[in-house]
Amino acid sequence: MTGAENGKPVIEIDADIAVVGAGFSGSLIAMLLQRMGLRPVLVDRGSHPRFAVGESSTPVANLILEGLAHRYDLPRIAPLANYASWKRTYPEIVCGLKRGFSYFHHEFGQDFQPRPDRANELLVAASLTDEDADTHWLRSDFDGFLAGEAVQMGIPYFDQTVIDQLTPNGDDWEFQGRSESRQESIKIRVDFLIDASGEGGFLAKFLGVEPHSDGLQTRSRGLFSHFTDVAGWGDLYSHRGGDLSGHPYPCDDAALHHVFDGGWMWVLPFDNGVASAGFALDPERFPRETSGSPEAEWATMMAQLPAVAEQFARAKPIVPWRQTGRMQRRLSRSAGPNWVMLPNTAAFHDPLHSTGNTFTLIGIERLMDMFERCWGRPELADELRKYDVLVQKEVEFIDLIVSGSFAGFRQFERMIAMSMFYFATSIFSEEERRAGRVAKGAAFLSADRPELRAALIQAVQDVRDPAVSSADLTARISAAIKPFNRVGLCDPQRLNMYPYDFS
Repeated sequence: MTGAENGKPVIEIDADIAVVGAGFSGSLIAMLLQRMGLRPVLVDRGSHPRFAVGESSTPVANLILEGLAHRYDLPRIAPLANYASWKRTYPEIVCGLKRGFSYFHHEFGQDFQPRPDRANELLVAASLTDEDADTHWLRSDFDGFLAGEAVQMGIPYFDQTVIDQLTPNGDDWEFQGRSESRQESIKIRVDFLIDASGEGGFLAKFLGVEPHSDGLQTRSRGLFSHFTDVAGWGDLYSHRGGDLSGHPYPCDDAALHHVFDGGWMWVLPFDNGVASAGFALDPERFPRETSGSPEAEWATMMAQLPAVAEQFARAKPIVPWRQTGRMQRRLSRSAGPNWVMLPNTAAFHDPLHSTGNTFTLIGIERLMDMFERCWGRPELADELRKYDVLVQKEVEFIDLIVSGSFAGFRQFERMIAMSMFYFATSIFSEEERRAGRVAKGAAFLSADRPELRAALIQAVQDVRDPAVSSADLTARISAAIKPFNRVGLCDPQRLNMYPYDFS
């Protein structure tokens, strides 16, 4: 309905659910809600295309995306759940091939030298071939496509919109804002709010939800951009005498991690010749010089990493640099009786191990099941309380894995051991999903298993304890993950090379 106020047009909308934030998660859940039979409205303070981080899928993420697309009859979304089907169906939407997770350990000031025992590398495959591979998402393309699909489905979408007022009205919400793109005011009344605004923290600001970042052990800050002319790491590795034939997949077709004492660097290549690359740095080990430019800090890091500097010798940034403070954020609550935050709004850890997008998709899947069972019923409030409890457990579990991995960067064997908590539980979850054995509401990475959580807490203490040898740490973690370890992780005979093998 259109009206007028002070001579200016006003759009008035009654809907069931308002989704705030039109990144990939907000647009996706808006489409799912409409397919369920509800009336969503999508609101965003920005517009597309736009730069965003969080660019890697995983096997579990792909399975969830594909499952949601089939369950809710979104045939145009399903091809995005696989590299080969994406390329066949949408060659114009830029993505990259991701066959696994590649890690290489560097010593500051020293050239990287491959070792016969592969003790300074770790490769964990995530697919058998390119045909069933994961993807790197160029988020400006991916997010823009999903927002466009939501519009094509007839979902009201207000971009470049500032919300000035949010008012609870009994069990409902009313908010008013200004759409700069339409030069109109908007008034929206809904029964429920979903916050998909990520670091924007829309609901936290309006509802006074307290930040709880001190509850996270991970501490890192970012320095990153997108680049052209990044050389292949595999070529540099081979030129240094490394044996590529022992790798379970081409090491560049992956989320490539360069790891060193105090931080790590990611390199995610897209098919258009662009690569996302950046550093996640411990701010105590690498305090940010507020007077220094991102370019100067980048040059300083490259001077300490000769092999990486060679990989980026010709590279040119093509989007503005991002130089952040501490990246970690966490909110003390993620849900209330008639509102909820997606996981990417409730918390952010670090890009290490590519947990973010999978965690968010698990949250979307969980909420859709909840809405199907409880929409319009008093049980919904109790289910939302359970959602919040589980999200907080998952946030803490991911934080333990990531912070423990950071603590192991100095001695790479310890980082490898800590990462096995992620790989064992992630691969276990993939296998359970493929077999149809995942229970509704199952926790991400089995984070609700008390014995696993206790073992992880102990491992985080052990990884920092010089009295615990790397061999003992690995043995303890191997025992802890045994119920989930279906692929021979921690087997010294594998020399840190793990092919895609559920046998």
